[in-house]
Amino acid sequence: MRTKLMITKGQIMIKKAILVILLVLFSGSLNAETKTYKMVFVPASEKGDESDYKSLISITEKLTGFNIDTIKVTDYNAAVEAMRAGRAHIAWYGGKTYVKAAEIAQAEAFAAGVRPGEKDAGYYTYFVVKNESEIKTFKDVKGKILSLNSIGSTSGDLIPQVELSKIDLSIKNKDHFKNVFYAGSHDACLLAVLNNQSDVCGMSSRNFEARLEDGTIKLSDVRIIHKSDRVPPPPLAFSKLIPKEDRIKIKEAVLDAHNHGEIAGYGGKMSHYMEVKDSDYNVLREVIELLKKNKS
Repeated sequence: MRTKLMITKGQIMIKKAILVILLVLFSGSLNAETKTYKMVFVPASEKGDESDYKSLISITEKLTGFNIDTIKVTDYNAAVEAMRAGRAHIAWYGGKTYVKAAEIAQAEAFAAGVRPGEKDAGYYTYFVVKNESEIKTFKDVKGKILSLNSIGSTSGDLIPQVELSKIDLSIKNKDHFKNVFYAGSHDACLLAVLNNQSDVCGMSSRNFEARLEDGTIKLSDVRIIHKSDRVPPPPLAFSKLIPKEDRIKIKEAVLDAHNHGEIAGYGGKMSHYMEVKDSDYNVLREVIELLKKNKS
């Protein structure tokens, strides 16, 4: 009886040991299956763009089971290179930067944020002057000091050049402006006007409205002298190197995120994210080619 009892106890101990080992192995396999993707941001705002996406990222992580770490870079080219080199798997790009990323970094646009009260994610370039400026019409910018965002910015570089070409002005022609400089962000471009460092600023409507909302500027301080045609929205994009099933999960989570809490994005609070696709940016491709031809 003792021998039988001892064997039974021994068997129980062995079973317990096996169970502990299996639990450890299972836990390890779960950790191994938790994928981490890195998300990069273009430097459009002085406020720190990655902080605007904190809630969206948190919700996306919960819905997908993935970890999403953020990367902030100092210029537009660095955001593209991060995805091309495999250091970033998801990105928030401006439209022009996305076109480049789609060309050389296997990027694919999938969603864009829609502001509360709006039905579309598109936005505009504004040309802004101080309220007391002598500049009254868009044509009056000739011979003045112009501030822009950064080289490669859609609404702070590409579209301003397109709009200026419509009134036969070019930032490349030294006779057309007293000076043209890149301030480094949309916010800095606007502040250059407020601080009398430039006469007129070409910037994103998203940033202009966000600075009104947070009190950085008052509408009585400035005037918008020109508004561009609609600009395709700055998209969230992911690398085509991400497994297709993971891309589907990420896209579905982003499009459903507004049902799980408050979300934000480029320009502040968003009501929801809408689906976008690569062909939505063909209009920018055409504009880029047109500018190239005009320079040649």
